[in-house]
Amino acid sequence: MTTTALTVHTTLDGTPQPREAVLTWELDRARAALHLLKQRLGDDRMRELLTPDTTAADTALTAWAHASAGRWRTAVTELTATGIDATRFLTWWQGRLQAGDRPALLAANPEHYLADSTGDRVEIIETIGTTPTHFFLHFHDDVPITTPDATTFPTRIGGTGTLADGTEVLRVMHEFADTPNGLHIRLTVQFPEAAPDLLPTGHQWHFACEFTNWLQAAHTA
Repeated sequence: MTTTALTVHTTLDGTPQPREAVLTWELDRARAALHLLKQRLGDDRMRELLTPDTTAADTALTAWAHASAGRWRTAVTELTATGIDATRFLTWWQGRLQAGDRPALLAANPEHYLADSTGDRVEIIETIGTTPTHFFLHFHDDVPITTPDATTFPTRIGGTGTLADGTEVLRVMHEFADTPNGLHIRLTVQFPEAAPDLLPTGHQWHFACEFTNWLQAAHTA
């Protein structure tokens, strides 16, 4: 039998539905399933469930940090959006962090497993590279990241990510500016220089996903 390309046609009550409509439905239900599972598991069970992965990530990131001897590699993600300005977005986003709104923080990315912002730093479990990683993000003004044309971004929010033992494994600088029709966001992340390419490249997509979803949530709030 000759193998040919698979073609599937879907019809609901006599109305044809394109493949894209089925995929959109699947994405919506996948998000709902993830939300349900994350809520049922809770933070303590999530930490326990992912301990083998986060322990492996600790070992790898510690080794890369030591091998890098203070040298960092940088990756940048930029987003522009219309229909929402920087003040409106930041009011919503920072409000979710200050309120410890776990559902809003977790929903932004399927690989957000834990986000506890109720203390003076954000406890996070999310995938970095290919492995769920447990770290603590502390926002502060003196993060040593220099970006081009920083003065064109009125709001700059820097952060340092550390493992439980205090090893610094990432740095971020989130920058926000209004445009004539909306806002411009520049998201910079740094990982230890010895880390593989997948970490900075993967986190560019991670940023694109989570901030797009947060923009959508802020716009509809």
